[in-house]
Amino acid sequence: MQKAFIEEQFPVSLISKESYKERMSGATQTLTCLGNWKGRKPLILVRAAILGLLMPASNDSQKDRDIFLKILTMDTDGLWKRRQKSIPAKEIYASLSEDDRDRFFTVSSNKISWKRGLKSQEKESITQNYFNELSYDEKLNYCLRPEQIDGASPETWKEINQHLATSASSLTELVHQLGQKRFNKIPKVGDVFAGGGSIPFEVARLGCETYGSDLNPVASMLTWAATHILGGGEKIRSKVEEAQKKVFAEVDKQITDWSIEHNDRGWRAEVFLYCIEAKSPATGYWIPLAPSWVISEKYGVIAVLRPDHENKRYHIDIKEGVDSETLKVAKEGTIRNGRLICPETGDDFAISEIRGDRNLEVKSQKSEVKSRGVSRTPVQKEIMV
Repeated sequence: MQKAFIEEQFPVSLISKESYKERMSGATQTLTCLGNWKGRKPLILVRAAILGLLMPASNDSQKDRDIFLKILTMDTDGLWKRRQKSIPAKEIYASLSEDDRDRFFTVSSNKISWKRGLKSQEKESITQNYFNELSYDEKLNYCLRPEQIDGASPETWKEINQHLATSASSLTELVHQLGQKRFNKIPKVGDVFAGGGSIPFEVARLGCETYGSDLNPVASMLTWAATHILGGGEKIRSKVEEAQKKVFAEVDKQITDWSIEHNDRGWRAEVFLYCIEAKSPATGYWIPLAPSWVISEKYGVIAVLRPDHENKRYHIDIKEGVDSETLKVAKEGTIRNGRLICPETGDDFAISEIRGDRNLEVKSQKSEVKSRGVSRTPVQKEIMV
């Protein structure tokens, strides 16, 4: 059997850069909305591995690499196609010669801008020339991820098909055709440690038959949701969103009817602040514990402790628009370096003392036990907490 591309080479550095970009994209990652799963593999890594296994290796290793990157839109043209953010004019200006600067840009009050009347094609060409000179890392700052676009351009697909002897116009078609060439059928991929579902999800998007399992029931649920909800298309997602809205409306109605989260003015709470309490040895009051009482430094919002002498505890009031001096005082909370600060007396107490913790004391008591003429000395430990 002809060797696969991944058996001969693999662009580890570029795949790592794309994986890092995906990981750093936070909540915009495709699967994050289903739950936080630390072991979830980057989708671009899964895609690259599957295509690397299916794509045959030829005698021209450089051409193989170029085609592989074109399939993943990680080549020069693919990165340009993925470009989303505009490049600041001042950066392009700095890269040009003096003549080109005067020809294409105007500078006024230290502000650099494109000249008026410049044709869009000319502006696009200058920007693309600058973009092509950037390093791969720099280009990624302006690009979408490979999974966020519809794949390579029609011109690129012609080049891909010519090299691989295929007739595909999408990743799914290419995977099917490469699978037929290698296995005489659409590829089947199994993952017995599916985790958060990256492999089954991405494999299904590539058009393969996929099987996944995991001993962790939460992992199995996330994998099922990835393939059936996120991978179910717009129709399925709209149904899920409709069901979510219905549940939210019913819960919201019940909360309103019960007057939960509402005060006597009819205001609805949007955010809840909570903290644990500890009893002060100095006063016997229950003190809310917080390292700071600043809620928003930008808008001058703080929490203020109001003593309830009858019940020996504190209420928490919210104040807005306080001055800088009040804000500075609010930064000092009731717990610092693991010690409770009493608001009334200023005394501080170790939290471990308030809880009644003590260092473990181990006492050893030796006794001799004779058995069958052999002297033994077992140790009896008494642990006092």
